[in-house]
Amino acid sequence: MERLLLLIAVSGIVYLALLVFVSSSSRQERYLLSLGVKWKELGEKVHNERLQLILNQSGLALSAGKLIVFRYSAALIYLGIQIISGFIRQLPLSLSDLLVAILILLVSSPNRFLPFGWLLAWLQRRTLIQKDGELISFIRLYENNRLRKRGYVQFGAFCAGVAGHFQHIRQDLYELSERAVDEGTEKAIEWFCGEFPAGHPFINDLRSILLATEGMDDDTEAANYLREQGQIITKISSDQYLKKWSSIGDLSTIINVIPSIATFLMIVSLAMQYILLIKGNFDGVGLFQ
Repeated sequence: MERLLLLIAVSGIVYLALLVFVSSSSRQERYLLSLGVKWKELGEKVHNERLQLILNQSGLALSAGKLIVFRYSAALIYLGIQIISGFIRQLPLSLSDLLVAILILLVSSPNRFLPFGWLLAWLQRRTLIQKDGELISFIRLYENNRLRKRGYVQFGAFCAGVAGHFQHIRQDLYELSERAVDEGTEKAIEWFCGEFPAGHPFINDLRSILLATEGMDDDTEAANYLREQGQIITKISSDQYLKKWSSIGDLSTIINVIPSIATFLMIVSLAMQYILLIKGNFDGVGLFQ
């Protein structure tokens, strides 16, 4: 109890000193602003570009620096609570407390073989599938726009007009629209397609279709070319559909198998209990000796 009262007294003195230090509203604002600046500087110091790229590709609006600070802060806060608790109870810091702090760091690690890293990898795959789906929808809208009988919207204006309908490629389409006006359509398309990975399954096909269509001066010729490429676009859409549902099918298979495995384990457990019950009743006589 004496140690608990000592901690309460020290905490009260520190809190009172802090209130005196920031007694005026202007000092409070400056103090909070200073804390915010220091927190931002700490996040910038531990910033990790690779982790930030993974977070962006996973669709998470998180800062890599803040995530790293949060991971280590959680472990340190846990250790601090255990140290204070041990001080009150007059107990030393146990090895299990250190192991729990290490476990917090491991669980929250972005390494792909650890839980949080596995979650990021799964979100990244899911986001890529959704992004590819939006890309196919974009090329479909582009095809419909160029095949309009009463004229079509110019490429830059078209990209800006349809960007609001998408979530994952919205900013890319806005920048594509600006680059199409400032640098030209060809360079803008090259930049846009270059934003996707080198091994992307169909980005090269889309690059060829966009460059060839926008490079034709004759609108009738461009429309005929797009009709010819309609089979390629349909195949891309079909492959994306199969890819999306195959991933969902794998997850569904796992979910469906879990009850069967649980039932099998339950039957094995009941059989073992039944055998042990019979063995106990026979008291180790005959067959069960």
